[in-house]
Amino acid sequence: METIVVKSKIKEVAKNCNVSSDFAEALNKKAVEEVKAAAKRAGANNRKTVSSKDAYVGKSMAKEMLVVKSKVKEVVGSNYNVSGDFAEALNEVLTWYVQQACARAEANGRKTVTAKDL
Repeated sequence: METIVVKSKIKEVAKNCNVSSDFAEALNKKAVEEVKAAAKRAGANNRKTVSSKDAYVGKSMAKEMLVVKSKVKEVVGSNYNVSGDFAEALNEVLTWYVQQACARAEANGRKTVTAKDL
């Protein structure tokens, strides 16, 4: 599986949580799933370009870039183009995942976020 998440940046987003090694793998799996789903949405709408509208984007909150833009293109494949704003939108989704996982770990009395928190 292509690694599109920068593992060293996860800790910066997680802030007060420790990050287990399996969490990075699980987050990467989620990221790849999101990219593939976005490409499928673009195709379903007869578009050849995957853009930010293919990923849910709420209010911008991400300061750290978790996504390697060049790797996102590899996951999408040669059948689609990737717009410049897609990686940022995907980053927003992944940042939300990390924040929710940290909240779940803390609610369960743990300081370490693991794959099961996703």
